[in-house]
Amino acid sequence: MGNVSYSAHISNGKSAITSKSKLLGVAKHNLRKYKSPEYSSDNILLLRGTEDLYQDVKNVYHQEFDEVVQQYNQKHKRADRRIEDYFEHVANLEQDMAVEIIFQCGDKKFWEEHMDKKEKMYNVYAYLLSTMERLLPNFKVANAVIHFDEASPHMHVVGVPVWEGAKKGLSKKVSKRNVFTPESLSVILQDKLREEAGSCFRFNVKEELAEKKQGRNHDLSVMEYKVAKETERLEELQREVVDTDNELFASKLAYRQVQRENEDELREIKQEISEKQSENLKLDYVISYKRDKLKEYDDEISKWEQFKNTLIMLKEYISAYLPLSPLIEEFANCVEHKKDIEAGNSFRGLLNALGQFLRAFKELIVDGVCWFPRLMRWETSKGEVAPVFSDYKNEGYDYRLKAYMNVVTKEKYSIDSIQEEIKPENRIGTLEQLEQGIVAAEEMVQEVERTRVRGRE
Repeated sequence: MGNVSYSAHISNGKSAITSKSKLLGVAKHNLRKYKSPEYSSDNILLLRGTEDLYQDVKNVYHQEFDEVVQQYNQKHKRADRRIEDYFEHVANLEQDMAVEIIFQCGDKKFWEEHMDKKEKMYNVYAYLLSTMERLLPNFKVANAVIHFDEASPHMHVVGVPVWEGAKKGLSKKVSKRNVFTPESLSVILQDKLREEAGSCFRFNVKEELAEKKQGRNHDLSVMEYKVAKETERLEELQREVVDTDNELFASKLAYRQVQRENEDELREIKQEISEKQSENLKLDYVISYKRDKLKEYDDEISKWEQFKNTLIMLKEYISAYLPLSPLIEEFANCVEHKKDIEAGNSFRGLLNALGQFLRAFKELIVDGVCWFPRLMRWETSKGEVAPVFSDYKNEGYDYRLKAYMNVVTKEKYSIDSIQEEIKPENRIGTLEQLEQGIVAAEEMVQEVERTRVRGRE
């Protein structure tokens, strides 16, 4: 492994977004709403959302919660129990109403030596963002932006942690604790995303990321990160001061003052982290006890509502993918006829529609070899298999069928041994099959509803 650093900083403590004013502050910083000598709009690149981050977050609230809020209000006739605007409701609870994550690969020293490769980080961060959305589907990204105007290119991601399954109040609500669990922080944010970032960084920058340090399951908080960046900036200013002795003395004095303030703030942060950890232990016990009690009172209605919500989500999922049916069909036909896939023009560096589609579903096995188990599978005598492709020009634009791999056991099979079974009638998980399942589920819902009505009569 190499020595290039990787870090993922998550908002916590004083950097937590617990109010509308803090959300506006994050928007001002991320989208450079203030002006400075270093500001350049060409170096601020949006990956998700718009130039109005605050409104982007509100839009996520409306998309995710308007329906459940309406259902909740229908059950409560008392005005003091109704929720008029869930965004305003959460903003008054003094809890995390949104979460910010900062990703960075490489420190200032590394990028001073590799200035010519800075723009390659657009590909790395775009891939890292889409991978995070896949691995953390309950973290709904509202806005993501890359900063190229600082010493190290890094990405700010702001989103809303959405948790379903609550037995009291809204069935779906904002909950940082339930989305960013110790497991998701360690396994996904620090392990899986680090591995994916390393693979993409190696492909684009031709360098290796350093291994994760043993005994550490989290990186700096966003506040610690910003304090460190401010200290780094002050050190840079200190080196640049070359005017009169008085100016040099004043700069040193100002630097030491800010350094002392930063040290005091870091001590407060560490103390706050220690106190929060102690509180978390107590809360974990209370939560565990409450969950056991809630399981005793779990009834048929809550399960039924959960099933209907899942059915709605499945219908939305299928509707979202219906426009992509021609691309899915094109991919399947190429596999079934052993055709090479031209994903774009390597000379121009552009992907065609199928190439853009495949990039979202591509899973690397090793350099130059990938497969698409989430896109299409075939039922064969060897079990469910997905095609394995080689990037035979090693440029990411041309794919050639290489083998097949069992999606469960990961055992590989040669093309000759299994190609005869790769037929349209053996496809698994097609949109048509999912639609048939939805129709059957809806008929079952209607029958159960009729049974419940007859029971009340």
